[in-house]
Amino acid sequence: MKRGVLILIIISLFQFGNNLSAQVQGKWHGKMKINETSSLTLAFEIAALESGGYSAVLHSVDQKAYNIEVDTVSSNGENLTLLVKALRSEYNGIKTSENEMEGFMSFPGGVKMELNLTRVEEFPFYIAKRPQEPKEPYPYISENVTFENPAAGIKLKGTLTLPAREGSYPAVVLISGSGPSDRNQTIFGHKTFLVLSDFLTRAGFAVLRYDDRGAGESEGSFARATIKDHAEDASFAVDFLKKSPFIKADKIGILGHSLGGDIAPVTASINPDISFVILMAGSALPLSEVIIEQCEAIYPTIGISDVATNLNSEILRKIYSVIKVEEDIKDAKSKAAIAIEEFNTRSAGLSEEERKKLGYSTPLNINAWDDLFIPYMKYDLFHDNSEYFSKVNCPVLVIGGDKDLQVLSHHVNLIKDGLEKGGNRKVTSKLYPGKNHLMQDATTGKPSEYGDIEITIAPDVVADIVNWLKKL
Repeated sequence: MKRGVLILIIISLFQFGNNLSAQVQGKWHGKMKINETSSLTLAFEIAALESGGYSAVLHSVDQKAYNIEVDTVSSNGENLTLLVKALRSEYNGIKTSENEMEGFMSFPGGVKMELNLTRVEEFPFYIAKRPQEPKEPYPYISENVTFENPAAGIKLKGTLTLPAREGSYPAVVLISGSGPSDRNQTIFGHKTFLVLSDFLTRAGFAVLRYDDRGAGESEGSFARATIKDHAEDASFAVDFLKKSPFIKADKIGILGHSLGGDIAPVTASINPDISFVILMAGSALPLSEVIIEQCEAIYPTIGISDVATNLNSEILRKIYSVIKVEEDIKDAKSKAAIAIEEFNTRSAGLSEEERKKLGYSTPLNINAWDDLFIPYMKYDLFHDNSEYFSKVNCPVLVIGGDKDLQVLSHHVNLIKDGLEKGGNRKVTSKLYPGKNHLMQDATTGKPSEYGDIEITIAPDVVADIVNWLKKL
């Protein structure tokens, strides 16, 4: 009798668990209310795991950023909590009906934005696929690791992939671009470094990718870290690999993408044990000039006139001139606010649509350029990458795309010429037709296109990288 009751209880619990899963799993979407006039379409896909619990991904639909990992999913069937570490955000909702949920997204600083969700069978918008993204189980070793930057007193977390546990392998450290990046360098839903490490590891190379300091699981402050600080982090990543019995200590190199391409030459200049460098969509000029180039390339593609584009460049140069001479970044912001007042009349003469696209208010508000007054920008804006080219003596591969609108294609030759002028005779360069900043095959090259392209990185680019590495 007792045995029969126990079986009934187990069956009931199993059915109850399935009912709970059915209550929250599925496809949910809604508009996050940013303010009275702006919103952002967000969507969650929640799946029940056979082992219990849930997994989920977030799609920021309007930003075309898909498959952002949700780190923690908690639910009792009615209340739902979703933690997204990559965005430093959390969703909290409560069901009001079978397919409706009321809630809000929380962000650092106590910011909360209303987000009510509706469950649907299929989303009323397209979610781009990511066919190159590898799925577990991988045909190689993948393990989480921690290494230290003792000079900064911080620990950095990452993932090391190895072809196997037997033997030793040449290794590549991946260095991400601008902004606080996770170890996968997730951009518009593309996990660029996850895909790249998968290709390289399958080809016989060990790969270390890691969360930037102050991002993901790594310690430290991103907002106070300069290009030089990130270069030191990458150097300690190389030192960490040198101690592994599975790594060929004399065959460890670095690959930097975008701003990582600015960081990599600095890393190579301070760590003589680096045996090769790959610069992917990197620049040869200071960031201050690259930002202006970028704006002048992208703005005409989104309907901003030459008059407005030129005005924007003038304003940026005025702000730069203040930042460059002021010791304190806060003082620089105050003085820049006064300096840009001379542009108020011309700004007011632009169309309302152009002012909206540029983020201009009337009169101009210096807060529109907040990103230029982050502590590390004082150094980074005027860091001259070319000064380090003469200090890079190992083999270098320089690659870029001719549809790159973020770092223009002429930088490939500028870097090559700078390295060779510095005495390096082991430089290989290639400019790829039709490739954008992410080295995807592109139609326009505009950043807004990145998320729509399903391929994360063009296979011919990866093949060339692998072939170049195998010839070293």
